[in-house]
Amino acid sequence: MFARGKRRKFFAAFFVFLVAGLGLWTGYLWWNLFGSAPNVGPTNMIGRAEEDTKNTARRLIDGVKVLPIEATTTLWAVMIDNFPESRPQAGLRDASLVWEAPVEGGLTRFLSVFPGTSQLERIGPVRSTRPYYIDWAQELGALYAHVGGSDAALEELKTGRVFDLNEFYRGQYFWRDGKRPKPYNVYTSSKLLSAAYEKEPKDIPSWIYKNEKELKDRGEPQSFKINFGKVLVEWRYNRGDNSYERLEDGLEHKDEKGSIIKAKNVVMQFVEITVLDEVGRREIKTVGRGDAKIFLDGEVIKGGWEKKSKNGRTRFFNADGHEVEFNWGATWIEVVDNSMIM
Repeated sequence: MFARGKRRKFFAAFFVFLVAGLGLWTGYLWWNLFGSAPNVGPTNMIGRAEEDTKNTARRLIDGVKVLPIEATTTLWAVMIDNFPESRPQAGLRDASLVWEAPVEGGLTRFLSVFPGTSQLERIGPVRSTRPYYIDWAQELGALYAHVGGSDAALEELKTGRVFDLNEFYRGQYFWRDGKRPKPYNVYTSSKLLSAAYEKEPKDIPSWIYKNEKELKDRGEPQSFKINFGKVLVEWRYNRGDNSYERLEDGLEHKDEKGSIIKAKNVVMQFVEITVLDEVGRREIKTVGRGDAKIFLDGEVIKGGWEKKSKNGRTRFFNADGHEVEFNWGATWIEVVDNSMIM
């Protein structure tokens, strides 16, 4: 018979040996069944979440994976200025979709579209509208936030085809920053836009989205430029994170927080642009068809665009007539004519 002390040591050693043996046996079975040891760290959990299609859905405006309840959301289209004194802009980097188009004086402005689930404390500076921006806001059924506009644009807004949030008449949904020069000092926020637009979300005709290409399949670094007159825009492809980084006048275009503005997809939409008067107001063709170049995954897709009516969604196609599959994430549409391409 073992003495009591020796008996305890024996059982302790036996227990350790048993646990170790079970551990080795479990590892052996897992290796043979699955080829590697299990990974239960954060990376593995993220991977499972990405694959759990039952609990996620693609947001209609940009294809980003969200909770199913957030896939269909109200949209805010905000007119953001791009005059030198208006930079750096607030919230621009967080937009899901941006149209950049020329205005008077060789400058541009941005129709910046945000999902209603955004949580942004500051968006702007908000400036005046032009008729073509209204057409793009209309196709999304979006609230349209702006500060006044051209005579033609204000007449267009009287039709009631968009939810008009004009700071001149509904100033409670905006504020003026006394530290910024006028008139580049009007701002709004997610909270204020939500209060102004208490409507049920509705479906919009979505574009087609896909997973981005793996690193080995992406194109090589490249860049392209657009000369709007007094604004020189350049987009540079970053192969590592598969995004296009924006520059203005040779400098990185950053937002108020110091973050570089990026997009997963950049489109050159070639349109007919007519100068209407000595002020330089433009008429831009938004309905119809035209050529387009689509930049994604480090590649250039030559094709076209089509918008069948002011209500109709602008869609983009490759040379074979098939609708382009965009990468999920932010898309910037550069509205240009041939004279602007460098």
